[in-house]
Amino acid sequence: MESYSRITKEAILNTLPKKKCCQRIRQDALAYVDICDRFARAEKIASAETHFRCDLCRANFIAGLFISFGSITDPDKQYHLEFSFETSEEQEAAAKILSDGGIFMKYGQRGERHLLYLKSSGEIEDFLAFTGATSAAFDLMNAKIVREVRGNANRQMNCDMANISKSLVAAQQYTNVIGEIFHKGLENRLPKELQETARLRCENPQASMAELGKLHNSPISKSGVKHRLDKILQFYKGITE
Repeated sequence: MESYSRITKEAILNTLPKKKCCQRIRQDALAYVDICDRFARAEKIASAETHFRCDLCRANFIAGLFISFGSITDPDKQYHLEFSFETSEEQEAAAKILSDGGIFMKYGQRGERHLLYLKSSGEIEDFLAFTGATSAAFDLMNAKIVREVRGNANRQMNCDMANISKSLVAAQQYTNVIGEIFHKGLENRLPKELQETARLRCENPQASMAELGKLHNSPISKSGVKHRLDKILQFYKGITE
């Protein structure tokens, strides 16, 4: 299975420039990777602008430079696009070419490699569109949407699970207290409406408060059930303190 980076580079490579000057400048950038003298390579990158003949030459040069020295991480995992050079001179020369085209990348280092990188999905999308890889840019946008949807779904699920957990703890607390009240024969000291709610809670331990409300002889709301259960707790605390 091909890597996402290779697929993206192939997409850029298959977007052929129409003008000969753009074709030539891209080929120059593609050839730099084969230059053995790294200092000569830095000089080539630094002087590339003198060979630009039209407004699209810069974009095509950067596209070639990315194919030669760049990589991009699968957006399903993280957002990261970078150039990796042998020398800081190459790094600086490339950074100037990029910044003059409105692409401002962060500097970094990994071992002895000198990096220029982007971590913002929006900036990476702009870079891909700038170099002609529009399909890759759209793929990144779609991946970002999927990640956001998944993230929102996970956050909602975690929130729901937390609420369910709280509800179960609260329900168990009510059930335990009501069980103690009945065990000690204290239920008759409760008002009639609280006795009904206490009995229904014990008889229907899995029912939600809304369901309990409907089981009353005169149905009451969920908040009404909670209010009664809280009063039962207060009663129990009052007689045990």
